[in-house]
Amino acid sequence: MENFDKYAEYTQSENWGEICKLNGVELDSFGTKKELRVLSEYLEDDEVVFALTSGIMEQSETSNALDFGSNTWLVVLTSDRFLFLDHAMLTRSVDTQSIRHEHVQSVSASQGFMFGKIMIDLGSRMLVIDNAHKSTVKVIANLANKWLKELSDKKSQATQPVSAISQTPLFDKLERLEKLYSLGALTKEEFQYAKQRLLTSEDFEVEKAKFLSSLP
Repeated sequence: MENFDKYAEYTQSENWGEICKLNGVELDSFGTKKELRVLSEYLEDDEVVFALTSGIMEQSETSNALDFGSNTWLVVLTSDRFLFLDHAMLTRSVDTQSIRHEHVQSVSASQGFMFGKIMIDLGSRMLVIDNAHKSTVKVIANLANKWLKELSDKKSQATQPVSAISQTPLFDKLERLEKLYSLGALTKEEFQYAKQRLLTSEDFEVEKAKFLSSLP
């Protein structure tokens, strides 16, 4: 994720406004000032906030009893999940919901004249956040889809079998081995065994000689 370190820095300092500025939008705190004040209490260790907005979600059975009609929720996109917070008006009670990224198929957004809508596709159902500030909905959808793709690519790399590198040049094989090991896809013993086989092969000696002879 581009600017990941900045997102992490602003999350650590609870500077939600700077996170929004990083995304080119203003902080949408309409109806969610209480939620913003307690947001950090509901973040997990090393969880990084990418984007925030507020929107209307249908009242569920677990919603605050003193809220009337549809509730305005704080909607937070993080490195681990979508997090939703709804602070009661007259008590300190806070409703929370979260959706882990592995359960999300895709995220889309639509913009109206004044407000926008975020649609989170969970495969079996669609979660809709309505009446969000229109400038924030596409930001959240774009960031979410980009991050979901990065997570999917990392997972694919981690599960790719070592045999898949058998057709690449030997130096490339070493780099791929290092990457698989760093991702946790290989044990230390598997990594050392595969690396030793490459370094002691005749083909590697030939390729190493070619490389050295190409140096000025």
